[in-house]
Amino acid sequence: MAAQPDFTPPSTDAGDGLAGLPLPGTALDVAAHADSCLAMIEPMIGPLRIVLGVSVFYTALSPILGNARGTALGALQQQEMLAGLAHGIVLTAQRRPPVWIKQHGFVKMWPVRKHPGHGRQLQGIYNTALMAGIAHARRLDQAAARNLIASLLGRMDEPARRQHGSSAAWKPRQWEAHHRACADILQQEISCRVAADPAGTAPARRPSDCLAAA
Repeated sequence: MAAQPDFTPPSTDAGDGLAGLPLPGTALDVAAHADSCLAMIEPMIGPLRIVLGVSVFYTALSPILGNARGTALGALQQQEMLAGLAHGIVLTAQRRPPVWIKQHGFVKMWPVRKHPGHGRQLQGIYNTALMAGIAHARRLDQAAARNLIASLLGRMDEPARRQHGSSAAWKPRQWEAHHRACADILQQEISCRVAADPAGTAPARRPSDCLAAA
């Protein structure tokens, strides 16, 4: 049986799990961080891809996002990268193993249908970033992982917090919804802290600005 998420009360001495991310920064800074996470687990990438069932994978995201910087395609690429990264971080911070991640639909098994001309590339970007998020979260100690999830739940409004809080009696679909809700908040937080325009020329917003806008 897969390990259950850890909901021990957060520590006041640990960070919120975002300390290792280059925030504030640009989307390319985040892509470079994802690349570095992948490099750290390079010997394990092959086995991890097999367990996840990832068929489309990129060894580096920075060149792909850099080539499309400032374009509509670049914005789509950034969205998929941040989504994959957020899901990988949240799921692994809550001790979900790769086999569970695959079985519960968090891997993109098919090209992104909304954008058929670039669907396969976007699929690969998401799955590559998912693996980078897994690598990032594996570096978090238990206290930082707990604080990350507590911080994300704290960003939700009261109805969402009641719906997506934890329960040992939850069924798999409820856990899936919980993980997706936390990942959505994390993706929004990362997006808020990167440069405001796809070209990366606008100043990044500070964490306090993101909190004020939530």
